[in-house]
Amino acid sequence: MKNVLSTLCFLVGSICLGQNKISIQRNGLMGGVSVGLAHSKIPFPIKSTNYNDLALNWKIGYFINPKSALLLNGAVSVYDYSLSGRPRKRDFGGLYPSYQYFLNKNLWILGGIGLATEAPVFYDLKTDNHDETKYYFGVGVLTAIGYELIRLQKATIDIQIRTNYNSVNKTDNKLSGLSTGICLGVNFY
Repeated sequence: MKNVLSTLCFLVGSICLGQNKISIQRNGLMGGVSVGLAHSKIPFPIKSTNYNDLALNWKIGYFINPKSALLLNGAVSVYDYSLSGRPRKRDFGGLYPSYQYFLNKNLWILGGIGLATEAPVFYDLKTDNHDETKYYFGVGVLTAIGYELIRLQKATIDIQIRTNYNSVNKTDNKLSGLSTGICLGVNFY
């Protein structure tokens, strides 16, 4: 296993260092998707929980200048819910209008505030159970930092770390939690 990881690190490093210097034109529309691992800490009233599961992220927006863009960012952090009914997957994420700024040609930061969600995930939903189809909303904050590893003609591959803090209004209480994810993404310019 160590040999596989060492070889993978060497190959990624070689690809990153051995690229031709491609100039990316950051103007107009942009979009991106990423997938990775999320760690969610959600203190339910009955018990506090820590979960590691799937992290998904998408963004679409417009460059207002070559270093900054206004985006609509969707963050999904899947977790295992088992406090009532059958154990199932739920999402602790949201929809965040955000601002992305490039600190240099590869490094960027992102921040946003928007609609937080605590909702069922589509692939683990049983519609015959009313408890599973409940959606809850509130306010959330999203921050992220990313580094572009590989630059192609009109796209980049990056690694990013994102954190979202959500406060969601449920029927009987308020649920606030933190989710952190590390993702590998593809962005199109």
